[in-house]
Amino acid sequence: MSLLERYIFRRAMIFSLGSLASLVLIVWVVQALQRIDIVRTTTSAAGNIFYIALMLIPDLAAGVVPFGVVIGAIQALNSLNADSERAVIASSGASSGVVIRPILYLGFTAAFIVLFNSHVLGPMAQRGFYNGIRSINADAVTLFLQPGRFEEVQDDLILSIGQVNGNTVKSLFISDQRDPSVDLTYFAKEAKILERDDTSYLLLYNGQLHRKTVADSAISIVQFQTYAFDLASLRPASDGDWIRTSERTTRELMFPDPNDPDFQAKPDTYTKELAQRLSDWLYPIALSLWALVMASHPRTNRQGPGIAMALGLAGALVLKALGFVSLSLVDRDPRLVVVVYIVPLLSIVLSVVLIRLDVNVSQMAIFDSIGDGFKRVGRAFGRRVPFLAPDGGKP
Repeated sequence: MSLLERYIFRRAMIFSLGSLASLVLIVWVVQALQRIDIVRTTTSAAGNIFYIALMLIPDLAAGVVPFGVVIGAIQALNSLNADSERAVIASSGASSGVVIRPILYLGFTAAFIVLFNSHVLGPMAQRGFYNGIRSINADAVTLFLQPGRFEEVQDDLILSIGQVNGNTVKSLFISDQRDPSVDLTYFAKEAKILERDDTSYLLLYNGQLHRKTVADSAISIVQFQTYAFDLASLRPASDGDWIRTSERTTRELMFPDPNDPDFQAKPDTYTKELAQRLSDWLYPIALSLWALVMASHPRTNRQGPGIAMALGLAGALVLKALGFVSLSLVDRDPRLVVVVYIVPLLSIVLSVVLIRLDVNVSQMAIFDSIGDGFKRVGRAFGRRVPFLAPDGGKP
């Protein structure tokens, strides 16, 4: 890269990192708070909640990295226009590649990070997260529940134990009302916390399952010799395999064991997870190109930067929404997995065409009119609320 390209790349990278940090922090706090109820009854929660929440960051970052790229790139390009640097670059005879290349470097750097996260860091973090939850719930059952007391360990999930001896629990009672359509009640003479492939689970022995349908109050009773629960969610083994597809390595998704009961029951989830991992890295590239379409042209100070940022974010939201829709189509028909790749690739092709044709989307007449309309609304609002207007509401 030339000196000028390094300068633009550095500014775009700084803006992107700032935006990414803010987005990850906001989403992380929300997700962490949603999961506090899982561990709120254990005294070990204070020491483990931070680790568990930390394991959420790689998965959250993969979702917001493309937004960090488009925000950072547009901010950098807008700042070049605000400081008249973009006009100087154009008047000096420099090609548009001087501006395009640094933003593309930013997009490919982000794509590499997302690729590494999707295939290496993300699955490891997911395993760490669920193993942390399993460990805490195991402690809740064997260490912190008081014999003879009924404790609500999650919303609408109540446990009671009779006696604890190491990892063995006598007289276990579980009331599960998390599903609004059915109430489940488990009684077991004995339960044990067991380890299988570094995964903790709760195994119930010699008990009954009382199932009550809320709609008609019909009750069915099932006698069982053994019944297993995943300690990450305290849900029965019949609800899914212990190891979720998000925890599996890419190799396991590409070459699944045909005898694996989880693969036999849910082969479509393997296809969906693999498609997501193989397509996520395309979005930073697509949105870096979209940022160039929106904000790479020279602009006068009269033409504010707001419209470029608004269109950039709107395009990013639409593209990601289409990406989520395409993934949901795989649940209906695995053959539609090709749509998962087509969505970002079409965005890339469209942006390349617009850049090659030198189309200045953000300065089209329709968007100028919309921008002027918002300015008129702002001035009218400022006259009604003078202390909020920059000029004190003066006409």
